[in-house]
Amino acid sequence: MFFTLLLSITMTENLINLTEYTLPSKQPKIVHMYPNLFTKENLGFDIFDYNFLFNDPETLKLIREGQTIGCFYIESPGMRNLLKQLQVDTFEMLTAASSIIRPGVAESGMMQEFIARHRDPSRRTYLVPEMEQVLGETYGVMIYQEDVIKVAHYIGGLSLEEGDLLRRAMSGKMRSHNAMKILEEKFYDSCRNKKIKESAAKEIWRQIESFAGYAFCKAHSASFALLSFQVAYLKAHYPAEFLASVLSNSGGFYSAAVYIWEAKRLGLKVRLPSVNQSRFEYLGYHRTILIGFMAVKNFTRESADNITAERERNGRFTSLQDFLVRTNIKYEETAMLIKCGAMDSFGELRPNLLRLLDIYFARLKNLYGSYNDLFADDVIKLIEEIRIKRDYTIEEKCIAEYETFNYMVSRHPLEFFTNLTDQRKIIKAADMKNNKGKKVRMMGWYMTSKRISTKKKEVMKFLSLEDLTGTFEAVIFPETYTRVAEKTLSMGPYIVDGKVDARDTNNLIVENLEVLTSKSIKAEFRYDSAEDVYKPNDEGTGEVDFVMNQATAEKMRTAYLGMAV
Repeated sequence: MFFTLLLSITMTENLINLTEYTLPSKQPKIVHMYPNLFTKENLGFDIFDYNFLFNDPETLKLIREGQTIGCFYIESPGMRNLLKQLQVDTFEMLTAASSIIRPGVAESGMMQEFIARHRDPSRRTYLVPEMEQVLGETYGVMIYQEDVIKVAHYIGGLSLEEGDLLRRAMSGKMRSHNAMKILEEKFYDSCRNKKIKESAAKEIWRQIESFAGYAFCKAHSASFALLSFQVAYLKAHYPAEFLASVLSNSGGFYSAAVYIWEAKRLGLKVRLPSVNQSRFEYLGYHRTILIGFMAVKNFTRESADNITAERERNGRFTSLQDFLVRTNIKYEETAMLIKCGAMDSFGELRPNLLRLLDIYFARLKNLYGSYNDLFADDVIKLIEEIRIKRDYTIEEKCIAEYETFNYMVSRHPLEFFTNLTDQRKIIKAADMKNNKGKKVRMMGWYMTSKRISTKKKEVMKFLSLEDLTGTFEAVIFPETYTRVAEKTLSMGPYIVDGKVDARDTNNLIVENLEVLTSKSIKAEFRYDSAEDVYKPNDEGTGEVDFVMNQATAEKMRTAYLGMAV
């Protein structure tokens, strides 16, 4: 009914050009149901020019090398590893990769078989001769739901309707043990009638059963691959704008920290928020990412919009007092902006700005009061007396950044351990390819992790780590995992000993894993490793604690040195 209605609408309103429906050719044919919203005229490129897109050298290189962090569907560690193993450089192969990563194909063992057959044509054997005709495109491996229907029909003798019923049963629709039993018996009867060996018939049925509803239909995979290609093009040619958009979209597979450091590895400049430039979202321009107010914890959208609107109406903010009078932003939110560097453009040190903030709020009974009353002569005199020339250290600034954004910007956490990272015995992620099959020691910071259960029902873990040169996968098999499981709950830094995988040099087979102890880290740097919270020793004097009539210039000068010792 739906397709009849769609065809009727198409013929009467000409929404789809039916001449575009043609038999498969060497070049994939993409049908447009809606007009393109983004054209070459207003962007400078046409992301819907698929012939151009699928042949862009930079995009193909990015996908082939698995440099796809941030790219839709192809950014997970497993997918990036798969792209490199397959050396994916065509739309068709990316379509296949999008499906074989699914649990149905992967858990049946056919993902590794597909990779092996892709890399070595001599391994492209077929259980029965007919499978070469049916599955020649995928080297005799079932990777799409349609493949199940084709094998069930052409090999197993089921009707197309029964083949589709089998597909639907596996995908959880119309699941019935009786129906599956009947279809299985008919499949084996047909194989016997065709003189197919029982062992071959059982293996074919095992592969069919293993899909268990976790494989894509080819159209689904193709639509994913198309979008993956488009965003890969954007990352290859517009990395700052692309990653800023990923961050504004609250990320993808990873936390925001991973995308920030991916940007830095790409050579992009990441700037702290600024009350004179930032908006709510992240902004990408000229190989630079400007952090938006949305990254600041507990900072409201209303306040961000208020700052942006006031700036557009009356120009840049010139000082803290100018900012307070024009925006009426609350104490807590203003303090957060100061601590994370959003007011560095005022030319004042952050400790001084926090002192000034307390003075202004203690003096100001009503934010809507007189500007002149706020900055009376006695207050101005005190302001001048309490100024110091001592700024926070880089460690303290990074702590404040982590508190504010949940990630550091000014330094990568590993940069505080150069006494270890610079040692010759520590191998960098970028050098793993030169150490194939060798035992190495590496240092990394947490990105993400995944625990799985093996066929023997044992637990193992994949720990995705990064250093200053790249990312790598620490593969912790069950025997090792039982010893180090508790340690893997930390953000790091990790010292990992193991062997570089000979097949995939991005994998490190872990033999031992340690987390740097507190003796190796400044005590004030880590506040609570269980909650992954960084906190300065002293956040300064709060609005409630500050008593103006008890303050002296000397007390004011020392009140905020907790972070600047």
